[in-house]
Amino acid sequence: MSLRERLPLGVTAVMLPELDFDEQVRLCVELGVTHYVFRPREIPDGQRGEAYSNWGNHRFDLPPQRLAAEGEALGERLREAGMTAWCTVPRADAGDDEATLDLHLRGAAAAGCASIRLSPKGYPGGVFDFGDYLTQAIADYRRVVAQAQSHGLKVVIEMHAGNAACAPGLARSIVETFDPSDLGIILDLPNLAREGAVSPGLGVSVIEPWLDHCHVGGCRRVAGEPDDLGFRQTGSEMCALSECDLDIPAWFACLAATGRTAPLVIEDYSPGLSGESRLRRSVDEIGRLLEAMEEAPTP
Repeated sequence: MSLRERLPLGVTAVMLPELDFDEQVRLCVELGVTHYVFRPREIPDGQRGEAYSNWGNHRFDLPPQRLAAEGEALGERLREAGMTAWCTVPRADAGDDEATLDLHLRGAAAAGCASIRLSPKGYPGGVFDFGDYLTQAIADYRRVVAQAQSHGLKVVIEMHAGNAACAPGLARSIVETFDPSDLGIILDLPNLAREGAVSPGLGVSVIEPWLDHCHVGGCRRVAGEPDDLGFRQTGSEMCALSECDLDIPAWFACLAATGRTAPLVIEDYSPGLSGESRLRRSVDEIGRLLEAMEEAPTP
């Protein structure tokens, strides 16, 4: 199996706010993007009718209830186009109530997705008893994995800045007692650039048995203003993959070295560009990198 077959391209729909569903599908087919990730969400109050944006108004309005009702037809449209309904990423966590989770699970199953992302419940601010938190988080996932299995779905945890799985070791501490076919990990590269980064070889080695897929995008640190005591504050911004603070070629080389199939789901929210422009740029950058890796395989 070629490297491009093992690391196929995908996209999370939230990065294409200007396009309706059929336009998203046509663009993906044109660019060779095969794995589609649904983002069921409510358009925030006050955003309807405003300019389209990643976190605001969307042309393809997909609240969770709509995905549950129309998921079968949407998934069939993807399959007709030769694409895969890969995953859903609702705004939900493993500690949510059963009815809320059931709505999201029904939507993912209706669309024919393989998995659903459910975040760990938020952790307290400041110093806290991590052992107690971890025990509860694992219990939450035991419950939700069983609930997801009744819908034929796998649960995946995203290594996202601000959650308790932001770093490889933290993510593994939650999933370690689970079968990887039941609970997996999304390696999120732009979020690792914000919080939780380690060396590529270490990071991939820690999560490899549970690695499900990757979120791919660029992120870099930016300098802020000093605080009242003169200590410089920092932030981050999305950017082209080629401008990311992480060593993206090294991360890709480690992914390739595992021999696993792991879709590269593009999530580029760089400001100042349309979703289509960002997707085209990312596909080009990833394509050039994979081509170079094919020509000079990792030892």
